[in-house]
Amino acid sequence: MSQYEKQNVHTINIDFQKVKCTFSRFTGFRSERKQILHGVSGLFKSGELTAVMGPSGSGKTTLLNTLTGFQKNFEGKITYRTESDELSWQSFKKYSRYIQQEDALHAFFTVQETMSFAAELKMDSHLDRREKQKIMDEILNSLGLIKTKETLCGNLSGGQRKRFSIALELINNPLVLFLDEPTTGLDIVAAMQCAIVLKNLAKKNRTIVCTIHQPSTAIYELFDHVYLIAEGRSVYQGDPMQIASFFGSVGLTCPKYHNIADYAMESCVNESIGGKGVREHSHTRISNNGNLYLIRYGLWK
Repeated sequence: MSQYEKQNVHTINIDFQKVKCTFSRFTGFRSERKQILHGVSGLFKSGELTAVMGPSGSGKTTLLNTLTGFQKNFEGKITYRTESDELSWQSFKKYSRYIQQEDALHAFFTVQETMSFAAELKMDSHLDRREKQKIMDEILNSLGLIKTKETLCGNLSGGQRKRFSIALELINNPLVLFLDEPTTGLDIVAAMQCAIVLKNLAKKNRTIVCTIHQPSTAIYELFDHVYLIAEGRSVYQGDPMQIASFFGSVGLTCPKYHNIADYAMESCVNESIGGKGVREHSHTRISNNGNLYLIRYGLWK
């Protein structure tokens, strides 16, 4: 029986409402305050692979830092909901892991050695070495890394390093995984492998949230939920396959055979076909039908 079954926690949904985040920055002889998040709201569900998309500087990483507790200076409300209760952040952090862009793997340790160190620190002390090794092998096998056990971490490929970073965090079976740009710097094959790993993890009642810039069509279709953010404001959240209809409803038609993820990004930075993005259509109001959201781009409340 796992630690989660003992505490009767099997799923965790993350509900955040009107989250605002402001930073101070020094410019010459004075400091200025810059608001990064402008009252964003959303719901990330267990069993879903969620992609937080948006242009560079849109607030994706700040949103992740806020939800994970790395960024504590914010306004708004974040609720971590289980099947029957709510968790405090102190309790929630025991069930969640945050994998950032840059890994901290030691180049001269093998995969087996690194996993063993992590197991000794994270696994229950009553487990013997054989039981721990069985769990480690199951994790490595599920991520396609079983053949790299004796490989030095410094000799792993980019895709293998990303998957191994995930493997290290799976040792104590977290229910929530946050990942910041897990496919950045990877070729299309390695990126696809990483995305498939995350999809499979989400199917096991985990809440998987990752930031991503412009995924390929094949990777985009793996997502269960898309949260599109621009200039610190939520533009769209819902079914990835409905985003084309959403943009069409505000007068932005995605060209045939065009990657919808690319088109969504272009629209958010006013670089779509015809030179009109969402901002030019801010007069249009789309009602909330339970799945799609547009809150007057540039004029959120």
